[in-house]
Amino acid sequence: MGSRKLAMIISSVGLMGLVSGAVAIAADPPSSTLKYRAYAPGVTRADDPTPTPTPEPTPTPRPVPYAGPVRSLFLGSARLGSASPVETRDTQRKGGAEVFQDPSAPQKIAWYPRFGQPGYPANNSIFAAHIDYVNYGKGPFAYLTSSAVGDALYVEMDNGTQYTYTVTSVAVVNLNDLDMDAIVFPGLDSYTERITLISCGGTFVPFPGGGGEYNSRVILTADRYVE
Repeated sequence: MGSRKLAMIISSVGLMGLVSGAVAIAADPPSSTLKYRAYAPGVTRADDPTPTPTPEPTPTPRPVPYAGPVRSLFLGSARLGSASPVETRDTQRKGGAEVFQDPSAPQKIAWYPRFGQPGYPANNSIFAAHIDYVNYGKGPFAYLTSSAVGDALYVEMDNGTQYTYTVTSVAVVNLNDLDMDAIVFPGLDSYTERITLISCGGTFVPFPGGGGEYNSRVILTADRYVE
């Protein structure tokens, strides 16, 4: 998606040079003058002060992470657990803009794998869910703002693999100040992986004739260091 803007609508060594030179030899020395390498008196070959180069260790390659679906998210401070299943969603065109698809049901969490896969360095995996829903009540992300920096967030994959992340920020951002490019594409280094949870927040503004929209978004980020 590059630098295209996203709108969030949820129903709310170094260089080494080689130098060559010519050395002129007038004549071969007499064979009687050729000597083996000289050693100082009292110094044996075992005491040779010239160190033997130590070979550089071969780096251990990173294991390839599981590339399958996400099963569930766990964040105790946000009352988030396996009761809220995770489903795969994508984006769609709406009102001339590209927007994230809503979860298909109010109790589900939408995951957008096109933007990031848990377990992979430099990936930002994005999840979205409702804060509440008409005729349903509280949604999976209703208590995101109860979380704090330092809390542990766990992601369980469909094969049982579990990743642990540390919450790094919890913010309520007004829609007028929301920069989705910065949220979706944070520019992580090769040792950092991120989980981003997004929900509605702030004040609910009713629409004439029914319905309405929250004027802010809750953005929670949690990072994991990948060796």
